[in-house]
Amino acid sequence: MRSSKASIRDFGATLKHYKKIIDVRLEALFDERIRDADDFLKPVYSYLKDYVLRGGKRLRPILTVMAFKAAGGRAEDKILLPAVGIELFHNSSLVHDDIMDEDSERRGMPSVHTYFGKLFLEEHEEKKYEGRIFRRMSERFGVSMAILQGDILYALTERCFTRSPFGADHVRRALDVIHRTYRVISEGQILDILSELRRDATQDHYLRVIETKTAHLFKAAVQVGAIFGAATERQLDGLSRYALSLGTAFQLQDDLMDISPGLKGQAFGSDIRRGKFTLLMIKAFDTASPRQRRTLLSALGNDKADRRTIQAAINVLHAEGAVDEVKRLALQKLDEGRSALAGSGLSEEAGAFFEGLAHFMAHRKI
Repeated sequence: MRSSKASIRDFGATLKHYKKIIDVRLEALFDERIRDADDFLKPVYSYLKDYVLRGGKRLRPILTVMAFKAAGGRAEDKILLPAVGIELFHNSSLVHDDIMDEDSERRGMPSVHTYFGKLFLEEHEEKKYEGRIFRRMSERFGVSMAILQGDILYALTERCFTRSPFGADHVRRALDVIHRTYRVISEGQILDILSELRRDATQDHYLRVIETKTAHLFKAAVQVGAIFGAATERQLDGLSRYALSLGTAFQLQDDLMDISPGLKGQAFGSDIRRGKFTLLMIKAFDTASPRQRRTLLSALGNDKADRRTIQAAINVLHAEGAVDEVKRLALQKLDEGRSALAGSGLSEEAGAFFEGLAHFMAHRKI
């Protein structure tokens, strides 16, 4: 068996290699849309191209490529268009998430609704808008444009599948995965929104939320690759269980990164300010003293909380052992993912990548 360092090194090299390939394919796809669009829509597709290419490791589409290879798929070039579709699907969900979370930034740049709200003000005077939802025209314009562009990205996802060189049966099965995942992710978003209205969520409930919101997209990425690679049921099952565990660990680590100064820059403590009742909060509230609960509540959902207030709440999370417990759970999920791959009959190259990814995540700075 390869050493942990070797697995991580192999994973890093593979990630870098395929990111370049995926980015080239993404650029070509948007250039085609820009060329074919009428003059009014060319700027829209130009912006979408910049938005999708502005950052990200391309982890999900690379999972698709490696699952294809893991199942014995040949002619690697064939899987690249569906892999691009997975990246577009991911970005579609990000655009809509930012609206619901009212996030003004994504990857260090304005989120889509923020960008188009500012663009409106560059070209038009602000107007009061006495609508049922919005109070300013720039807000209405920005959110409307973001909803539509998120939908366009999803439509392009399906186009990547139907234009791929695979047979109709494989395309249908892969699209079934996408449609089911779209529904499941939406259900997870509903659960997440409802969770913000209550303070009695349990660990099981929270894990269900992040599994549906986050982990199922990882699962979809490997299932699509496996289906197009003509995977056996054993391979498909092992990859699916691996991806669910990996995606759950990914979100738990993301929660931890949110309370780590310097890792998410200005987003430090953003989950707390937004009132998100993450597993960190669930664990801390279970054992906190009345005084500690008051400290947590003074920051939770307080979008005007200063750094000192946020830091005081984070200190409680550490003091009550919530941070250590969530770290342990994330590592447990990664171990479960590795175990799911054992005996799945994957190709050696792909198996090394998936093992390296698990090791990489286990050693993330959180």
